[in-house]
Amino acid sequence: MNHEYDYLFKLLLIGDSGVGKSCLLLRFADDSYLDSYISTIGVDFKIRTVEQDGKTIKLQIWDTAGQERFRTITSSYYRGAHGIIEFADSIGIPFMETSAKDATNVEQAFMAMSADIKNRMASQPGANSTRPPSVQLKGQPVGQSSGGCCSS
Repeated sequence: MNHEYDYLFKLLLIGDSGVGKSCLLLRFADDSYLDSYISTIGVDFKIRTVEQDGKTIKLQIWDTAGQERFRTITSSYYRGAHGIIEFADSIGIPFMETSAKDATNVEQAFMAMSADIKNRMASQPGANSTRPPSVQLKGQPVGQSSGGCCSS
């Protein structure tokens, strides 16, 4: 187990362009706010370590581009995510109103998400929080070919 943290969570910020994903991340990670912000191209991320219930949780927070032209790029970052904070009016999904400008509920939103993930992981038998799932591969060695277009 890594001695720097007990849990490592990958969180995604997803939503339409211009809704404040980057500003929310900047407020949470750096406690700062910019009135003007350029659009995210592809994906950006920041890391912040928090303490909850005596456990150290390292949060990798990914800020995805909101423009439609980046959808195929950003969707590949969803793999391995422990939680997603979506900026949408979805029925039945718990939400918290935040303001990156005023720093309203920013800390609380991320802490609530990490607490929920930690509690779900703790209830799973044999869950190891710092290791991603792995696949055991078995097979026979492949003989090297001689010749071909790339041989030296």
